[in-house]
Amino acid sequence: MEMYKLFKSVTDDQIRAVMMDTYGPETEVKQISHMKGGAFNTTYYVECTSPVQKLILRIAPGNKEHLLSFEKNIMAVEPYTYELMAQAGIPCTEVVRYDGSGSIIDRPYMLISFIESIQLNDPSITSEEYKELQVELGKYLRQMHDISADTFGFPQADGSVKGSTSWGKVLIDFSREIAALCREYNLLELTVIDRFQDYFVTHSTLFDEITVPSLVHNDLWDPNVLVQRDLAGIPYIAAIIDADKVMFADREFDAILFKNDPQIMKGYGSELDNNSKAITRREAYEMLWMFAFLYIHEIQVEMHEDAAYFKEKAMESFHSLI
Repeated sequence: MEMYKLFKSVTDDQIRAVMMDTYGPETEVKQISHMKGGAFNTTYYVECTSPVQKLILRIAPGNKEHLLSFEKNIMAVEPYTYELMAQAGIPCTEVVRYDGSGSIIDRPYMLISFIESIQLNDPSITSEEYKELQVELGKYLRQMHDISADTFGFPQADGSVKGSTSWGKVLIDFSREIAALCREYNLLELTVIDRFQDYFVTHSTLFDEITVPSLVHNDLWDPNVLVQRDLAGIPYIAAIIDADKVMFADREFDAILFKNDPQIMKGYGSELDNNSKAITRREAYEMLWMFAFLYIHEIQVEMHEDAAYFKEKAMESFHSLI
């Protein structure tokens, strides 16, 4: 059963064709397994014996109707994003191939190297180990945020940035799109949606105080941090993955910073800005993400229980700010 509107399976023959097109007609595929967990891309584990390779095949959503505008071509941007991260010394996904031609599979796909690892939320990681890994994650987060551009907005495959030199303008456009979708699908009362949208217009000067666009991950939860153990059994971060929602933004727009985790901030090397304007900006960012997550979970991936949670959080953030 294909669970989500974005999910669309492909056949084993198509996957074998991808492998042969990548490594040659003599390629032998040993194993193909659908990987569960993500609701955006369709993902498979693929193991080849000739040549010996373990790979992840990620295939873009089969239906673009409900995607946000920046999501429609984000897979094409990922190789560039991982190149930026690797150049900054951040362990990340290794892209073997990206193909958006549609010649084998009718939508873009990406082959990436499989990393033998566990996720940061794996129960085998002790509480003390988790704390140390959070410090390490904070260090890499700082390195990522130190990657900058001349423009706020979403990076493109050619290295350009689609957006504006005004951070306030980028937020106005993003919130306007989220508001329009919330109206279209009747996710909240119209007066709430209107006031949500108006907030970013009337407070644009507050956001324009941010003048340095930083590369933010925007999806850095525990399952997107892969962990290995060294020969002594000590865990370390092997890769930060799924950087498909990155943008150049205020560094405090990155949702992982909202909770101000002391271990992450220790690795990050500095505290969050705690003046009243900075606090207000973070509250606005959280409200924006809660409205976006409501739409994503209710309409995109149809996870209605999660959507109910994000609706509650959206209204909490709305009432605390507006």
